[in-house]
Amino acid sequence: MTGVIMNNIGEGERLAARRRRLFWLSIGVLGIAGAIVGLATGYVAAHQEVAPGEIWSSLPKPLAVSIIAISFGLFVFGCWRFYKAIDEVELVDNLWGSTASYYVYATLFPLWWALNKADVVGEPDDWAIFFAALGGGGIAYVWRKWRGR
Repeated sequence: MTGVIMNNIGEGERLAARRRRLFWLSIGVLGIAGAIVGLATGYVAAHQEVAPGEIWSSLPKPLAVSIIAISFGLFVFGCWRFYKAIDEVELVDNLWGSTASYYVYATLFPLWWALNKADVVGEPDDWAIFFAALGGGGIAYVWRKWRGR
């Protein structure tokens, strides 16, 4: 051996490494943005002595609309960056999770609504349905990831 270090990293490995870095950067930025919004919401709630659900109504309307619009825009941008950072396997896993979330929502809401109309249960709870749909999608996503190991 002559002591020469050969760099045998090919184009595919460089692209995969770049995609991996972009993926984790996207996840990190979205996580940090969520933490900032959560901390700011908690701070405002604590210092204005309002319940967390009442924060938006306690702010001036233009400020509340601006914050919500900026948050939505950043969320869409983050989703686009995430999409650009994932490979086709991750995309398929996410599509499975999204489809499962949709199916949970598309079955749970009409069933709850019909049972409410039959006076069996109370009004459909938006947040319960939302979190059930997220949970169903999360389970499908994790199942796909675990199965693919």
